[in-house]
Amino acid sequence: PELGTIADFTLLDQQGQALTGARLDGQPWLAAFMFTRCPTICPAITARMREVQTRAKQEHVPLRLVSFSVDPEFDTPEVLKAYADKYGVDQASWFFATGDNKQIRETAERACKGSVEGTANASAPGFGISHGSHLVLVDAKRTIRGYYRSSEPDSVAQIVRDAARLSKEQLGSNAQPGALGQR
Repeated sequence: PELGTIADFTLLDQQGQALTGARLDGQPWLAAFMFTRCPTICPAITARMREVQTRAKQEHVPLRLVSFSVDPEFDTPEVLKAYADKYGVDQASWFFATGDNKQIRETAERACKGSVEGTANASAPGFGISHGSHLVLVDAKRTIRGYYRSSEPDSVAQIVRDAARLSKEQLGSNAQPGALGQR
């Protein structure tokens, strides 16, 4: 199904380079929202995405990953680079995005139908920021094609299968028809 579209955006990746929607066009990608100081769900989301990245590589499925920081005032490119290094991710295909807080929240809320609330506060529960934990599969033209619960281990296999199907669609092959996962 086509579940929405992601408008173009301009942010910075962990290398300090411009990350735009147009830069991601041409290949499926998986989006998540997180922040490096998160004491709750973010480490688990990042670990699940790393599982997806590993499995996609093993199965030769072209898939990029994008982690949008919902704490961009703290999560500079340097902080995000250190976070990516800590998790041992392949940064050639996984981007950690920071930049304009309004643009990140609009991408989370309007495009990805997620929620982001609060601002960073070390004394507040969850560091004062609340956000959705779903992983969002986006096709090569920035159309959302699936939502997956990051807390479910079986979501990894489903995401990779669905990304493979999207890649085949893009190449114009005779991919099997059917709905992509909504979990």
